[in-house]
Parts: sequence; structure tokens; C-alpha cells
Amino acid sequence: MKATKIIIIAILLTAGLLVGCGDRRTDQILSSIDTLMNNHPDSALQMLDSLRSEKPHWSKNQRMRYNLLHLKAENKAFVPLTSDSIAKDLVSYYDTWGNANERMMAHYLLGCCYRDMGDSPRAIDAYLDAIAQADTTSKDCDYRTLSRVYGQMAGLYHKQLLLSYEIEAYKCASHYASLAKEKLNAIFALDKSTSAYILLNMKDSAERLLNETMCLYNQYGFTQNALQSSIKLMHLYVQEVSKLPEAKRLIDEYESNSDQFGANHELSGTRKQYYFYKGQYFDNVDLLDSAEYYYRKVYYPEMSFVAKDPMYKGLLSVFTKRHQTDSIAKYAQLYCEANDSSIAIKDQELTVQMAASYNYSLYQKEALENESKANKTRTFLISFIFLVILVAIILWKRYQSTKKQKQLEIEDLKAEHVRVTDEYSRNLYTMQLLAKTHQQDLDLMQKDNAEYESRITELKKENHRLEIVIKRIEQKNGISQYLENTTNFMHSAIVRRLKELEDIPLSMIKEEEWTELEKETRKYFPNLLLDLHNAPKTTKQKIRVCLLVILKVPDSCIANWMDLKPSRISNIKSDLNGMLFGDDSARTLCNNLRQKYNIISSEN
Repeated sequence: MKATKIIIIAILLTAGLLVGCGDRRTDQILSSIDTLMNNHPDSALQMLDSLRSEKPHWSKNQRMRYNLLHLKAENKAFVPLTSDSIAKDLVSYYDTWGNANERMMAHYLLGCCYRDMGDSPRAIDAYLDAIAQADTTSKDCDYRTLSRVYGQMAGLYHKQLLLSYEIEAYKCASHYASLAKEKLNAIFALDKSTSAYILLNMKDSAERLLNETMCLYNQYGFTQNALQSSIKLMHLYVQEVSKLPEAKRLIDEYESNSDQFGANHELSGTRKQYYFYKGQYFDNVDLLDSAEYYYRKVYYPEMSFVAKDPMYKGLLSVFTKRHQTDSIAKYAQLYCEANDSSIAIKDQELTVQMAASYNYSLYQKEALENESKANKTRTFLISFIFLVILVAIILWKRYQSTKKQKQLEIEDLKAEHVRVTDEYSRNLYTMQLLAKTHQQDLDLMQKDNAEYESRITELKKENHRLEIVIKRIEQKNGISQYLENTTNFMHSAIVRRLKELEDIPLSMIKEEEWTELEKETRKYFPNLLLDLHNAPKTTKQKIRVCLLVILKVPDSCIANWMDLKPSRISNIKSDLNGMLFGDDSARTLCNNLRQKYNIISSEN
């Protein structure tokens, strides 16, 4: 004991020297105290109290860890926890900033506060929260604390007579104690669960488990624990005549080897309950004097009224067998008082209320948690779907806007291309006309050649400029594909054949050539053929005229091939223009067709 005090003083002095040496040193001190706490909680509490004056100078993390360790030390030292304010602050902090073990410890200590404050339902809720924080898949999981959480829960279940819950909690406590390599605590948890089996009248299960735990106690050298556990077996065996010899064996072993006996080989306080079982043994073997002796030995000063119940029950049994009516009447009345029905009813009502309170609290919590999870999931899904729809709408509108803008640009380019190529064609036609007129004037009138040369030079310059503009337009992205499409059409075999026939007077087109022309047109300009076939009052004659117009075949040539008068060709072109574009002019049909159906070839 003296050596222990010297060690504690040395630790305190070391801590005093280290304080103020920086955050790292402070963390080391707190870690050392946490280690010391497992076996010496009182000393750890003293060390923490000695550091209280330094606490304001620490970081928030260190202050919160100090509070956690101080509350943990108080709990281990059996100091009653009368307030939950610090524990709530720890839960709030570590739920945000702590690791799994720290979160579990904070919730566990909050449960211990509620336990000491007498609020069992809230204590169990806090313990359940602590269990939920544990990361049992991690190699660093604090199985020791997790085992304590289940042990505390089991104790509260026992007080509320929620015995099946108690059994399951003790099983978990034993399991995690084993993982923490705490053999004694693992066995002790199973030992504690046997009381619940006995109260549930599952005596066979209780006997089997008690024998197992006693064997484990002895296997690992915990002999005194095995002897204490044997008392519960005595309780089972003294009630059955066939097992009285086994009960006597357990009694003799306990008397010979237990260290619970004090001076004069006597037990004290609540340990005197053992004498009741010994008295029952002698009562059942009809050694009534010995039975009376041990029943009376159960008594001790300040004994609770409920604790006197077995003593009065045993004495009543003895005097009943002796037929001592005065004593029978006396102890019958005392036993009845100890078992007063009104007290039993009140206790039963209290138990039911406590069980209902816990069950309602548990189910309500589960319902609220499930509803909260469902609401969070629903809110997330709705938000996600809304976001997806919103993004889709924005992208669709942007796509439509871009598409519309691109289409407008292409339409402008097509219109400009048509205008420039037309102007280019007119200039070529003007030059041809000037050359022809100039030759006539030269032959007939011998006019000066200077004016002619000047005009020709001017037209060539203009056409050179127009060629550059045409090439620039054709190279624009979005129109080049239409140009390539039209170029391929213009270079098809049937189109080249028709261009050759233009220069042959009185030439004719065969029926299979008309079919080939329509086939090629459908290949490159399907929308044109579709619109022509779907147009009202359309005829084969009108379709063929339209196909020749897009090839820029002269009206005289069209009239020859169609065997029609030129005026009729003009009327058909006017009808087509009105039918397709709402324009009654025959002259604008070619440009309208080229612009709408992307026929933008630069060939003239």
C-alpha cells in the first residue's frame, strides 16, 4: 500500500512538471491518466483534479478530453453523477469531431448520468446510442467499453424485470469482454445472466449455465468467484430432494474455501442470505434445530423489510413441522406482512409501468428514427430528381437555343451563298452577252474596243471577289456538309447525263432516266420528294418540272423534254412555288428550293 502511494505521488509530480510544456505533453499526460484509470480510478481522478487550473490554457479538444476522462473517472470511482449537462456537451462535441470510440464513450457516460439520476428509459436509450456508435469492424474498437455498455444495460433491464432483454445484453457483454481479452468479466457476465433464468423459472437453463461458469472460473484460476456462483446453485438444489446431496457438497466446499467469512467464521450484511439456503437444506433433511439456527442467522441490523421475507418463511416452515401453534401464528403474521398483497400489487404495477415506459420509449424512438431516415431519403430523392430535371431543362433550353442559333446562322449562310452565286452567274451571263454584242458591233459598226475591255475587266474583278466570298461561305462549319451533299448529287451519273442533253437540240429523256433522277434526288434530298408527294394537287408532271428546276435546266429545254409549251412551264413553276412556299412567282422557285432543301452547289 505504501509503495502504491509513492507511485501515485511520483505520477502527480511528473504531471506537474509536464504541465505547460506544450500541447503534445498535455496529450501525453491525459493519455497516461486514461491508462492509469483502468485499475486506479481514484488516483486518476486526483490527478485530473490537480490539472484543473491548467485547463483554461488548453485547446478545445484537450478541454473536452479532460471532461470526458473526469466523468469517466467519477463513474469508475462510483461517484454519483447528478447532472447530464457535461455529458450532453461531450456527446454534441464528439458526435461531430470524435472517432467511433470517443463517440461511444460520450454516449455511454450520458447513459450513466441518467442511470444515477434514476431515469432508466433515457439511460437505456443513451446506451443504445453508444452501441450504435461502436465500429466493431475496426481493429481499434474499444471492446472493453462496449462490454461495459451492455453490462449496464443488463442491470437496468433486471431492475425493470425485462428479463429476456437482460439475458441478451449479458450475452453481448460476455462476447465483447472476450474480444477485449477480459476472461473474468466475460465469465462474470454469463454468471449474472443466470439470475434472469431463475426468475423466468428456467431452472434447467440456469443450472446448466451455472455449472459452465463455475468450470470456467476454476479453469482460469478464479476460485472465489466459482464459490460465490455456487450459492445460486445451492438455491436451486435445496428445493429438490434428489439434489440435496449435491447441495450439501456445495455448502461444504463454500464453508471450507470461501474468503467471505470474517471473524468467528461469520458472514456479514447481505452475504447472510447464504444462511437461508443452508437452513433450507437442514429443513428438508428434517434437522429442524439446525434449520432454525441458520434461518435466524440471516438477520442483520437495518435489514430491509423485503430481505426478512425468506427468514420468516423458513422459520414458519420449521414451527409448522413442530406444530408450535403460537410460533406458527407469530411467523405467519410476519411472513404475511413481508408479503403484503398491496405492496406486491403496487410493485407489480410499477414494474408494468416501467416496462411499458421502456417499450414505448424504444418503439417510439425506433419509429422516429425510421421516419426521420425515410424523410431524409425522401427529401434527398426529391431534391435529386428536382436537380436532375432542372439541369435537364437548362441543358435542353441551351441545346434548343444553340440549335436555333446554329440553324439561323446556316440559313443566313445559305441565303448569302444563293445571293452571291446568283450574282456570280449574272456576271458570267453579262460577260457572255457583252462578248456577243461586242462582236456584232465590231463587225457592223467598228466601234472602239476600249469601253468593252473596261467593262469585261470590271466584271472579272467582281467575280474574283465573289469567288473568294463563295469559298469562305462554303468552308463555314455547318454548311460544308450541305455543299458536299449537293456536290455528290450534281456529280451523279443521271445529272451528268441530263447536263449533256442540254446541249443537244431536240433531245429526249427516257422513262428509266426519269426514274433514276427521282431515285438520286430521294437519296440526297429526301425531304424534297416527301413534301412534293404530300403536297395537295401534286402530279407527276409537276414533280418532274421541280426536279429539273433544282438542276437549273433552262425553261426551253424543260419544255422540249416535257413536250410542253414554255408558258405552261412557267405556270407549273408558279403553282409549285405557291404550293411549297406560298409564293406565286415562277422566277423565285429555284432560289426557294435551293435555300429550303440545302441545295447550295456552286456549280452554274
